[in-house]
Amino acid sequence: MITANQILSIGSITRLHGTKGELQCLLTNDLFYDANPDFIVLQLDNIAVPFRLLDWREKGTETILITLKGINSEQQAIPLIGAEIFLLRKDIPADQETSTDLTWQDLVGYHIYNADMQDMGIIRSVDEQTANILALTDTDNLYPLHEDLILALDTEQHTIQLNVLL
Repeated sequence: MITANQILSIGSITRLHGTKGELQCLLTNDLFYDANPDFIVLQLDNIAVPFRLLDWREKGTETILITLKGINSEQQAIPLIGAEIFLLRKDIPADQETSTDLTWQDLVGYHIYNADMQDMGIIRSVDEQTANILALTDTDNLYPLHEDLILALDTEQHTIQLNVLL
C-alpha cells in the first residue's frame, strides 16, 4: 500500500487527448522531468493507485500527454480525468525534492495540530479551487490553510501546526 509520505504531488489529469486513452496532464512543478519515472500514482477514490507510464510527451510548457498501461480507450480513461498525479519520492532525485518549495498539495498526508497541539487529523486532500484554501482531514473536517496561520511546519515528521480553533 502506498502511503501519503511516499508520494509527492506533481499535477493533475485535465482531459482526454484522442480516442486511444491518452491523457493530458497539467504539471504544477518540474519534478516529473528530472525523475523520468516508470510509474505515476493517481489519487482515485482517496486511494493511491500506481500506473505504469508507457509513454509521455510535452505539449507546451506546463502540459504533458501520457499513455498508461491498461488504459487503451476513452471509456477506460474518462474516470481518470481530474485525478491528482503523484510521483514516488524514491524516483525523485534528492537534490530536486529539497530544492523545490512546498505547495499546498505537498501537505497531503501531514498530521495537523492546532496551537495547543490538539490533534486535528491527517490532511487527506487540499482544495485550492477558491482563494480560501482548505485542508480536508481524515476526520472529514475542513481547516483553512494560509501562510499567516502556520505556527510550525516539520517536513521530516510530516506535521503542521496551525493557529486555528477546534
